[in-house]
Amino acid sequence: MINLRFASTLAWAFPIDQVIRMASECHFVGVEVWAEHVWKYETNTKTIREVKEETNMLLTMHAASWDLNISALNNGIRKQSVQEIIRSIELASQIGADNITFHPGKLTISNSERSIHEALLFESLEELARKAKQEGVTLSLEMMEREKKEFIHHPKALKKVIDPFYPQIQSTFDVAHIPLHENIFSIWKGMPTVNKIHISDATDEKLHLPLGDGDIHFETLMKFLSFESIPVIIEGFDDSNDLNVLKKNIQFIQRNKADLKEVVG
Repeated sequence: MINLRFASTLAWAFPIDQVIRMASECHFVGVEVWAEHVWKYETNTKTIREVKEETNMLLTMHAASWDLNISALNNGIRKQSVQEIIRSIELASQIGADNITFHPGKLTISNSERSIHEALLFESLEELARKAKQEGVTLSLEMMEREKKEFIHHPKALKKVIDPFYPQIQSTFDVAHIPLHENIFSIWKGMPTVNKIHISDATDEKLHLPLGDGDIHFETLMKFLSFESIPVIIEGFDDSNDLNVLKKNIQFIQRNKADLKEVVG
C-alpha cells in the first residue's frame, strides 16, 4: 500500500483533530501536522492523540518554520529559532508524531560566507539532535529550493551537515524544490538517507501547486507518489473553508489510481 498523507496546511481553516478525521474519511494513511497549525487553534494535545488512535491515522510533523532561521548570524534570532523547533519536537512527542521535518535556515545576507552559516547550523543541529533523542523521535532536514539565500539546496550540502547526526537526523526530499530543467532522478540518487518525501506540482514561477496544475512531468509525480517504505506528504496551503486545493489533489489521485497500482506493482 502506498504511504500517502497530506499536510495539515491544506485544511488550514480547520483544527487538527478535524483534519485527521478528514484524512481518515478520504482514505489517506495519515497527516503531516504543522506545529503552527496546532498552536493557531490551541488544540489540546490529548484530543489530537485520541483522534489519532480512534482513526488509526499515522502522524508526522512539520516543525515551526515561519519567521525562523537556525543558521542566522544574529545570535538571538538563531537561539529562538532553535527553541521553536524544540517546542515542535515536544509537541510531536505529545501527539504521537514520530518524524519531524524542519528547515536548515538561510544566509543572513546573500553574499554571506557559507562556511560561517554551516558552522552555526551544525551547532543548532547538535542541540536539536540531542532533544530528538531524548524524546524518542527522528528528525528530517529538508533540502530547500534554489532561492537566493538558501544554502542547503543540493544533496552534497545536505549530506555534509547531517552525516554526523545520522540516524537521528535524516532528510526530506521535496519534489517541487528541484528545478524543472534538472534531472530529478539523478538528484534523488545523490540524496543522503531520505525518511520523508514532500510532493506537489510546480511551475518555474510558483511552487506547491495542486498535483496536475503545474509542469512537473506526470511520470515523475507518479513515481514519487508510489513510495511505500517512507511517508509521502502532499503539500500546499489553503485557508478557505471549501478545501478546493485538497479536493484537486484527491481528484488527481482518484483519476490515476490504476497507474499508481502499476507503478507500485
